[in-house]
Amino acid sequence: TACAALRRSAGHCESFRGPVDDIFLLYLADRAPLLRSLHVTCRYDMGRTRMENEIFITMVVKKLPLLEQLVLSDGLIEPASLAAIADHCPRLRLLNAGGCHTCGRINNTLRVRLESRIKDVRLPGLAGRCGGIRLMRPRTRRLRW
Repeated sequence: TACAALRRSAGHCESFRGPVDDIFLLYLADRAPLLRSLHVTCRYDMGRTRMENEIFITMVVKKLPLLEQLVLSDGLIEPASLAAIADHCPRLRLLNAGGCHTCGRINNTLRVRLESRIKDVRLPGLAGRCGGIRLMRPRTRRLRW
């Protein structure tokens, strides 16, 4: 398993690619201080609430200062998490969250900050459903005569 592999690496794991959940991500951050590349291959929601976002920042992002590549295949990531990643991962060269979505708009200040610090940035799109409210585009139907 991934946990066993992390234990055997004795703190020398530099790259991880695979599915994660909250518990494994915390375990990874604790056991892999040399992590340079993280590719999350499953849906993962980062910071669904303000409290979860603060916990994520404190317990995960701050422990990965050597991270150079972060790829998030699917899930939710909020602007505050993106800002924390930019602030606490100074070596980050690739942030690919293009397959993710966000409930909050990424303002120009944050966009410029991310793009000035990170060489290759792909930002998430705005979600269709946030906080139980579904954002819908008007549908048009073709009428058949």
